[in-house]
Amino acid sequence: MSEINATGAPGLSTSADASSSYAQLSLDDVFSQAGITAEQAVDTLLLTLPQGARGINALRNAYYGINHRLTPQAIPINKDTFGLTFFTRPRLNLSPGNLRSERIFNPLTNTNPYSVQRIIRCYLDPDSNRDPATGISSPFVDPLSAFIPILTNMLVSAAGWPDITVPYTTSHEGVYKEVFSVVDGITEVYSAYDVTLTFRNMQGDPVTALFFYWSMYMSHVFRGTLMPYPEMIVDNEIDYQTRIYRLVLDVTKTRVQKIAACGAAFPYSPANGAAFNYDSQSPINQSHEQISIPMHCVGAIYQDPILLYAFDATVALFNPAMADGLRTVSCTKVPMAALQLFNHQGYPWINPDTWELEWWVDNQLYQQLISWLTKLQNQLATPLFPTGQNQTGDASNNPAPATVTGTNTLGQLDFGAGTSA
Repeated sequence: MSEINATGAPGLSTSADASSSYAQLSLDDVFSQAGITAEQAVDTLLLTLPQGARGINALRNAYYGINHRLTPQAIPINKDTFGLTFFTRPRLNLSPGNLRSERIFNPLTNTNPYSVQRIIRCYLDPDSNRDPATGISSPFVDPLSAFIPILTNMLVSAAGWPDITVPYTTSHEGVYKEVFSVVDGITEVYSAYDVTLTFRNMQGDPVTALFFYWSMYMSHVFRGTLMPYPEMIVDNEIDYQTRIYRLVLDVTKTRVQKIAACGAAFPYSPANGAAFNYDSQSPINQSHEQISIPMHCVGAIYQDPILLYAFDATVALFNPAMADGLRTVSCTKVPMAALQLFNHQGYPWINPDTWELEWWVDNQLYQQLISWLTKLQNQLATPLFPTGQNQTGDASNNPAPATVTGTNTLGQLDFGAGTSA
């Protein structure tokens, strides 16, 4: 706190000892002698104002009692962000034997790891993508990811989630037309519904192509021309379904405010017809800049804590290093100050105790990026010109830093060592 200057007014004689004593007296000392803190003193003053004590009193009052004086409520409005939408990867059998049995799937046999067809095959057939023996991989697809990032990143909107309704019944009227109503049903959503997903299209049209082959696979499995993996048949499981997770986040994008998921879903229209529309008045087909994909969903789960565990279990199923007991050994939790640096990297994890959406990366990757960033910032602190001179024009003899610290010298953000064992 600021110190009180008690040196006295000009022209007045003061004791040197008294001046020294008062000069070292802080506001905290003054309030402590009164038995309160500086914060409590400010709160006491603000209690007389309609806004209340720095918002805390206003929030307490809103919960506690009726505002019978109708004073303005100084309570901030809710500012949640739309958050993130995750799509789990299905488990289609896109093995060479299956693909060669139907010519429509022949493009997926493309061996170019950078092609859209190879990327789609890796997304939809995670078994082949994770098996090194198959060689079905792409540098654009993380085999340890449980989700389809291209759908999350390109999603514009998702509409159609059903509301929870309480079913009720009303009795027959009595002599005086009196009735009564009671609840006579369940609120859980087990019915079927459609969610319309709108995606921003991008070069190469990968989203439409992904849903096209996804839709074709489902139809051919029904006809028997394509076969699921044997264990899917034995377990009587449907291999083409996905689960959609909706996470509503706070303004910092680090806390899950609300969570929802469907029971299971699958697309039933790739919406590729608009690509073949023709209009001679327009040189570019702009009708396909955004594409809408209807997803048929069964069941909806809202705000159930089991979703947090199901989400984390799905992440650990694809990346065993994210399981409890292993996560803190092989991975590092990205601190909030470094989240932007690790954008498009890492694996999500929802803390079931705090509902924090954590992002974890491999220990080696974390150290590599932090060391690279620190070296870059140390170089920017004393920039060199192409002539080997510094900003003053003199020859620069600055040696390279002998050690690498974990401090962001540009933004003064301490990344630290993250959270790891």
